[in-house]
Amino acid sequence: MRLNRKASLLFLISFALYLTLSVVLSFGIGLIEDSSDDLLYLLNALVVSIPAFLIPALVFRRRNELPRFTAPRFGHIMLAVAIGIGCVNLNAALSMLNSAIFYNVDIVSNSTTAETIVGMNGWNLLFSLAIIPPISEEFLMRGALLESWRRYSPLGAVVITSLFFAFLHLAPSSLIVYFGLGVLLAVVYLITRNVWLTVVVHLVNNLSSVIGALALKYMGGAEELAEEAGDVSGMLNGIFDSRAGLFGMFIAYSLIAAAILVPLLFALRAIYRRNKLGMYAEESSPAGIAENGEIAPLETAVPEEKTSMWSDALLWVAFAILVLFNIVAGLSEFGIIKL
Repeated sequence: MRLNRKASLLFLISFALYLTLSVVLSFGIGLIEDSSDDLLYLLNALVVSIPAFLIPALVFRRRNELPRFTAPRFGHIMLAVAIGIGCVNLNAALSMLNSAIFYNVDIVSNSTTAETIVGMNGWNLLFSLAIIPPISEEFLMRGALLESWRRYSPLGAVVITSLFFAFLHLAPSSLIVYFGLGVLLAVVYLITRNVWLTVVVHLVNNLSSVIGALALKYMGGAEELAEEAGDVSGMLNGIFDSRAGLFGMFIAYSLIAAAILVPLLFALRAIYRRNKLGMYAEESSPAGIAENGEIAPLETAVPEEKTSMWSDALLWVAFAILVLFNIVAGLSEFGIIKL
């Protein structure tokens, strides 16, 4: 079986596990009286995210003998942190654009809300939102799927993994946000061929929400939190009281994100080109050893394949299933049906 078909099958298996474990978890939580968001999100990370995403990706990489990921250098990690800060601004820009598109539309979001985050325990926030999901999702989406499909079509692999990443969140009203983040993470991976750096970028992006929630939570008393959240919401409603205002904020955040991300991505590319690592590692190097003697991340120990990834029927089956589930999720978000 070709690697692209194995990758499609991996995604179908992971998605089936995700749905099954989510249903089992929801049923189990329903049997627990006074269950909290803390318990729900922690169990979701441990019982759903790790078994459905991380473990299948690790098994897939091992069974297909994909080259191992090496520990990135400290300087590369710091560069990934800076890209993560740019990612936060990209997230803000796309969120503003999303709000402008759905201005005055009543949406019941399927994504984690700020109110939910603020009410959770700090350590639980850290593990269930900022650490475990980035590791699990990155090893599946970039470390296994993108690594497999990029051998057939790098651009196609970026598009399809970013779409799958967005669809996987089952929040169609936020599709543009997740897709944009997926593209950025895919670009970082294609340059470095090291999933640990995309984990860092993803972690910094998620950590920004955790830090913001903790700052809001501990700067004021717990009893004043709801009132403060209402005040903030009212203030934001006053600022973003028009579609034009939201588009203006989208442009502002986009310029900030571009000012941060464009030079950093070019710098990352230049560093990896100079050191002949990642996408620039010499294919002729034995066992993936670069000229400086370091084991090059994801060198082409597995031969590149030139057949079309689009001819795989399983890929289109996975795409169709995701679209179907997102149509249902969208009907729920817009209040047309109740789940």
